[in-house]
Amino acid sequence: MTVSVLNADVPLEENVSVNTVSARLADKPAHTQELEQVRALMLDHLQAVMEGPANSASQYQIGTRGSLLRARLALASCSSFNCSREYAVAAAAACELIHNASLVHDDLLDGDQLRRGQPTVWQRHGKGVALCAGDLLLCTAFAVAAGLEDAQQSRFLTQHLATMTGRVIVGQSVEIAPRDSSARPRFRAYLDAAKAKTVPLIQLPLMTGAIAANADQQVRDTLKRFAEGVGLAYQIIDDLDDLVEVESKKESEKESEKESGEKSEVNSLHPFHAWHHHRGRQGDCPELRVQRATRHALASLQRARHQLERLEKQLPKPMTPTLAPLLRKLELRAKAHRHPFQLNGRARP
Repeated sequence: MTVSVLNADVPLEENVSVNTVSARLADKPAHTQELEQVRALMLDHLQAVMEGPANSASQYQIGTRGSLLRARLALASCSSFNCSREYAVAAAAACELIHNASLVHDDLLDGDQLRRGQPTVWQRHGKGVALCAGDLLLCTAFAVAAGLEDAQQSRFLTQHLATMTGRVIVGQSVEIAPRDSSARPRFRAYLDAAKAKTVPLIQLPLMTGAIAANADQQVRDTLKRFAEGVGLAYQIIDDLDDLVEVESKKESEKESEKESGEKSEVNSLHPFHAWHHHRGRQGDCPELRVQRATRHALASLQRARHQLERLEKQLPKPMTPTLAPLLRKLELRAKAHRHPFQLNGRARP
C-alpha cells in the first residue's frame, strides 16, 4: 500500500505503529516524517478500537490514497506558531480523521461509487456500515485530541474540533433538508450554505497552530477570512466539476431536453448547487452561467490572496510555501472552466 506524500509514493503498511514509523524516518525530510507519522497515528487509534465491520471500513477509508491536504495545512499552521511535534502530528491526524468521516458520509448521501479511484466505503461495505464507519472516524478524531499530554492544549483542540465539526454537520443538513422543489434558495442562502459546508474543513486545520499558541483575535480573524475565500471557491469549482460528469451521463442516456433547454440531469442537481445560482437573466445560456460561476470562484480566491498577504505580516513564520500552491491549484481548476465547451475532451453543458 502507498500514500501520495508531496508527489512521492511512500510505502506504508496497514499495521504499523507510530514508534515503528519514527524509527524508519531518520534520513527522510522532516515534513515527510510528520506526514507519515500522521497516518500511522490515525491507524494506531483505529486499531486500538475493538474489531468489527465499522473498524475495517474506517481503516479501508484511511488506506485509500489521498492528498493529506488537511494534515499539511495543520502541520504548516503548527510550524508557523512553533508548536511541538507531538501536538502538530496529533492535530493533523485529528483533522484528517474528521475530513475522512465527512467523505464517507458525503459519498453515502450522494450515492457516489468511487472515491480516489477506488470503491467508496458504502459501495464496498454497505450503507449501514459506512454510516457507522463515518461515526467511528469522528470519535477517533476526538480520541487523538484527548491523548495529548498537555491538558490545556488537549482541551482547546477538542473544543475547536467540536465547533468545526458541528458547523460541517449543520451545513450539510441545510443542503439535504426536504424543501419545496419549486422554490430554490435565494443567492444569499446559497452562499451561506456553501460556506457552512466547506469552510470549516479548511478553517479546522489552519487554526490548530493559532489555538495552541493562543494567538490574538486579529490573527484568528485573518485565518478565518482566508478559509472563507478558499472554501467558497472550492465549493463552486467542485460544483462545476460535477457538471462534466452530468454532461457525460446525459450523453450516454440521451435524455430529452425540457422546454427551458436544460436537461433533467442538470435540473436534478441539489438546490444549493452553483449551477442554479449563477444564472443571469431568464433563459441565460449554459456557457455564460458557467463562466459567471468561474469568475465568482476566481474573485473568492483573490480575496484569499489578500488575506494571505496579511497573514505574512502577522505570523511568526510564513505559511505561504503551503498556502500559495493551494491557491494556485484552485485557480487552475477554476480557469479550466472558462471554456465550457471543452474540458478533458468532452463537451460541456
